[in-house]
Amino acid sequence: MRHSIIAQVIILVFLISACNSTSKDVTTDATPPQQFVASAAPLPEFTTTVVEAELASPRKEMSGILDGVEITVNYGSPSVKGRSIWDSLVPYGEVWRTGANEATRFTVNKDVKVGNAQLPAGTYGLFTIPSAEGWQIIFNREADQWGAYEYDENQDVIRVNTQPSTTADTSETLEFSLGRNAVIMEWETLRLPIPVAGT
Repeated sequence: MRHSIIAQVIILVFLISACNSTSKDVTTDATPPQQFVASAAPLPEFTTTVVEAELASPRKEMSGILDGVEITVNYGSPSVKGRSIWDSLVPYGEVWRTGANEATRFTVNKDVKVGNAQLPAGTYGLFTIPSAEGWQIIFNREADQWGAYEYDENQDVIRVNTQPSTTADTSETLEFSLGRNAVIMEWETLRLPIPVAGT
């Protein structure tokens, strides 16, 4: 009788352990489907080509398709080189060429929506006004100019406000890429989205 009770207790302990083990496995693997789908959504494909490698800040061109729109960004790619960048090398509150040497050129083959503003198809000078509170993105009719020295506010097509974020990793060189719904500029620890959508 005593042996029978001990055997029943051992079986009961084994069954409880097995149930707890199964429950733990289900909890660990239970990922909501919408989270899995969102994280698995592919990023737009793009290519970056060095078009003038001999420069101290090489000229590069990023091209890809975002929301059915062909986008090309032609830019000078400076390096951090141990320098303080934001509100130092790149002052706050002033128009910046958004790269090095010639102004950055932004081309779209179709009309697009940038933030809440409409931007017709074409090539533009891409300028920015950085600040601690947020950035202004400027699309200017004069695409071919050196830096922002001859920048003319009267030639602005649209201005859009956007908010950068800080990344854990450092990008030694300034780079442009495509995100799921934005053109992304990254330099040092700053990541600046320029929201773009087809119309």
